Amino acid sequence: MQKKFDTEDIKKFVKFGITGGLNTAIDFVVYTVLVSFFAVNLYTAQVVGYACGTLNSYIVNRSWTFRSKNKFFSRELIKFIIVNLITLLISLAAMYFLQQWFVGINKIILKLPVVAVTIVVNFVLSKLWVFRG
Repeated sequence: MQKKFDTEDIKKFVKFGITGGLNTAIDFVVYTVLVSFFAVNLYTAQVVGYACGTLNSYIVNRSWTFRSKNKFFSRELIKFIIVNLITLLISLAAMYFLQQWFVGINKIILKLPVVAVTIVVNFVLSKLWVFRG
């Protein structure tokens, strides 16, 4: 019986984490600039920031983390988009609930626990469905 996660998976998770750090930085900078300097609604800023990080994520994860051999425009891309839309919806719901529970919370601080949850969800779905193989 094969284990679900092995040493190679740990390496992939570390690479995914490094890539995720870059994606998160891109997302966070875009989000912060939009919310802080342009007074954009936090949900709109979340969508735009997340989209910027997601584009970087697909490019880096497919080539470095999971070493995909599929064409750039493939079923893999469609699956990736679906996974990231699911993750984006989870992040928006988490933001909404956190904002309700912690009235007056700083919009930048609000994003931190959301990032933690979405990293785990995104890795599991990416490994098991998008870039499996």
